[in-house]
Amino acid sequence: MNKNISRRDMLKIGAGTAVAASALSFPAFIRKSRAQEQQEYVWLSAFTNLPLFVANDHPALFQIGQELGVTVTIAGPNTVDIPGLVAAVEQTTARRPSGMMVVGWDPSALIPAIDAAIDAGIPVVTVDADVPASKRLSFIGTDWFSLGVAQGQAMLGALGDRKGPVATQGYPEQEINQQAIRGFRSVLEPAGLTVLDQVRDGGNIAETTQTAANLITANPDLVGMAGFNSESGPGIGAALKEAGRAGDIVATCVDAELQHLTLVKEGVLTACVGQKRQLFTYQGVKALYDVFNNKLAFTGSVETDQQVGIVPIPINYNTGTYTVTAATVDIYIAAKGG
Repeated sequence: MNKNISRRDMLKIGAGTAVAASALSFPAFIRKSRAQEQQEYVWLSAFTNLPLFVANDHPALFQIGQELGVTVTIAGPNTVDIPGLVAAVEQTTARRPSGMMVVGWDPSALIPAIDAAIDAGIPVVTVDADVPASKRLSFIGTDWFSLGVAQGQAMLGALGDRKGPVATQGYPEQEINQQAIRGFRSVLEPAGLTVLDQVRDGGNIAETTQTAANLITANPDLVGMAGFNSESGPGIGAALKEAGRAGDIVATCVDAELQHLTLVKEGVLTACVGQKRQLFTYQGVKALYDVFNNKLAFTGSVETDQQVGIVPIPINYNTGTYTVTAATVDIYIAAKGG
């Protein structure tokens, strides 16, 4: 790396010339380098048209784009295709948008692509799921340990004095699922319940239903089931109905879409823990916009902030959760138009 690069060379990044790194190996994110209508912020994910995304993340993305007067776009494969997502990040980097939001489906495979974008002077934040070992500027999403605690508390309250094994399913390879399970265990295990190892259940209801059915068959003494991906709850609900165990096995899940809420209303699921998903993309665009446009300075000027590696946004945004039970489900169903 050339350690004699001048600040003038660094400022050329905003004009689309070759990338230059600072003496501290920190890229320069040039603020006010483009008019608002020329600024583009890209949301990148696998499974880009997942119904959960379409209902929540996408509308908020376009809303904030309109509010700020900037362009927002969506990129990435429409399946759980991690190489395809990595390629989409690389391709987006090559066309140099104003900033990128990346859903961290894989916390290791995405590191090189995110780091390359940062090194190219393109601000990157992770949303929904983090890639903490990358150079991303910030993570915007749910605190999944707290989400696991919320599921655990709802289940413990419903179980009362009952003891026995509790099955869990989701994406065990994802860091956020691992955090959630730790939170879940922190509530249930001190109460004398046995939390089984999480089982991977796939990305659609057919797969999550089959996984849940297998768990019910293999563990006839189950007292509880918890799901940690968006399709887990509907799958668990379907399996419980088919097995005639609805109301017998206490079940909780993440996310609160109409299909989850209907199962709570029917008494098949005891609770669902919703994420404030709209904030992922809404705050994501705001964060990236601030990197370009915020006039705050911590060292006396924007230029010297860039030289020492300061960007004017928080490191983490905890967007929070809410728990839906039979007592409140009608409010949420009405909000979804059900």
